[in-house]
Amino acid sequence: MKGNIALGVLLVSGHVLAVEVEPLLYVDSVIYGDSEGGDAGSYAGEALGVYNVHSDGAGGHEGHSHGGLEQGAHIRSIEAGLDWQASDKLDGRIKGVILPEDGEAELEEAWARYRLPANTSVKAGKLLSAFGANNIHPHESEFVQQNLPVQMLLDGGLIEKGVQLEWQPEIAGTHLKTGVELLDGGNRGIAAQEESVTGYQTSKGKTANISYPEHPDFPQVSHVYLKAEKELSEKHAISGGVSYLKSRQHQELHQYHPGINEADHGLNGEASMWSANAAYAHDTGKSGDVGNFKVAAEYLYQNKDLTLNFHEDKPNLVGQPRDLHVDGYSVQGSYQIAPKWQVGLRHERVGGTHEARRPSAPPFPTQTSYFNDMKRNTVAVTWQPAKQHQLRLETAHNNFDVGEDTNGDGRSEAVNKTFDQFMLQYQWSLDGGHDNKHHDH
Repeated sequence: MKGNIALGVLLVSGHVLAVEVEPLLYVDSVIYGDSEGGDAGSYAGEALGVYNVHSDGAGGHEGHSHGGLEQGAHIRSIEAGLDWQASDKLDGRIKGVILPEDGEAELEEAWARYRLPANTSVKAGKLLSAFGANNIHPHESEFVQQNLPVQMLLDGGLIEKGVQLEWQPEIAGTHLKTGVELLDGGNRGIAAQEESVTGYQTSKGKTANISYPEHPDFPQVSHVYLKAEKELSEKHAISGGVSYLKSRQHQELHQYHPGINEADHGLNGEASMWSANAAYAHDTGKSGDVGNFKVAAEYLYQNKDLTLNFHEDKPNLVGQPRDLHVDGYSVQGSYQIAPKWQVGLRHERVGGTHEARRPSAPPFPTQTSYFNDMKRNTVAVTWQPAKQHQLRLETAHNNFDVGEDTNGDGRSEAVNKTFDQFMLQYQWSLDGGHDNKHHDH
């Protein structure tokens, strides 16, 4: 919609300013099926336990994914909110997400931004971090399923309370975005918060007390980034960026998991994460023109420098270090095959590096445990008959390790599965004329 709605006025320094408001609404519905009788929709969520394992009562909160995938037709999420602008210097957003079938609702974003001189701005509130290239809202994605590395390593995405200071200069024909973020903790991938537990019931039926250090004061997460975009000509453009974040506290409570953990244990320490991404876009001159295409890739690397603070079977190990390393990457491309029709391809892998390093008794070297990776290949065909309507048919071929009780002893073992998923997605949007592509990053 083109006209903005003036809802009120603000008195600022004796001046009356009209507040212009643009409503936001995104409805995401999916018909889902797979080669596992519908069970595969939860496999990625279960595999999250391999990368960030927590008890059912873990602290923190869920990540940024909007609903899972279950057999049949479902409304996955409804995002509703508004963008507001009080002047050419002051604007903001407030937006919530509703998961109808889970009966849950959450305030997802609530921030204000003030534009300073020299292409600088400061943003504060609950905001979507500018980390990497794929920490985006689900409605901004060109695929039904969330980016697998972000899902596994950032628990679906980084969206926290905090402050962002950003500078956007033009240098030698290149548009730069460089910034610093100071964020609260809670993300299960890099800044998980556990609570001390009295009378904890372990997976083997034992009772134990677990003590975790108190959570640090704000900020828990620091993030710096640099992004660049450059037009090579009227039809060709390149972009790229690097991001680095550091969490000064990360806590985990690991339970038994097939092929990963033989006993419950607790960990406390720090976490860090890198992102490097690059993209190339060919634009024939108009959005939606046949022949438009884009290719993009991102690599993530995560390190957790932790110390054991609880072990179910071997309390003598408490105090020993655990050095955890895992990476992931995605490569994707999209091509406009006809007016209003686009084909997308994506390849993803998590865990090419997936290891836990721990010391052994001298004079033996450090021991390293290695774990299996996860792979996914996706094809998506999208039809957008109008700006507000989008229909997407997607199929994905996966290879994961899944926990199954294969011998009837009541405990799951790691079973490698190759399976296929099929999705038909319909999205309806009302977004005030935005282009839906990372516009507020």
